[in-house]
Amino acid sequence: MKARSRFAIITTTLAALSLSAIASADMKNAGGGGLEFKLPGGTANLTIEGKSTEVTASETGGKIVVVAKLDCGETSCLKTGIDKRDEHLWKHLESGKYPTATFTVDKSKLTLPADNATSEGEVAGELNFHGVKKTVKIKYGAKRTGSDYHVHGSTSINLADFKIEQPSFAGVHTGMVADVKVKFKLRE
Repeated sequence: MKARSRFAIITTTLAALSLSAIASADMKNAGGGGLEFKLPGGTANLTIEGKSTEVTASETGGKIVVVAKLDCGETSCLKTGIDKRDEHLWKHLESGKYPTATFTVDKSKLTLPADNATSEGEVAGELNFHGVKKTVKIKYGAKRTGSDYHVHGSTSINLADFKIEQPSFAGVHTGMVADVKVKFKLRE
């Protein structure tokens, strides 16, 4: 076999292996993660709202896994604008014991858009929060720009479903249903 033919075979084989590795690669976190929550309906219409930038997402074995960090060391990663309230939230959610909330969904159940397009839908996945795993439906939207997917989702969760007592302080309490919005970016 001539050297040129062997070179062509080796080059073609390496190109095919490289393309198959790229095609099978899992999506990676590309930053830009965030979470917002609103807990309305308490005593005298007490509402607590907060935000966090401690959200990551990645793909593992055909599943998209979104992780929200809750434990920022003696205080919650969920920031309400009042330090003392953040500390109380950390204790109430037992964030030292349950430092993350994780949402997992099969990638095959999502509608992923083509480049420069958007998609939306509703999908059920598993939420692991406060030591309880429960199926939760999420409304989501995604926009693709090149190899990046900009994703946002929303849901409402009843804290009682996750064995969390009604948040209260000095006789004033919140409602039990939290509205949650999350965003993140994945890269192929």
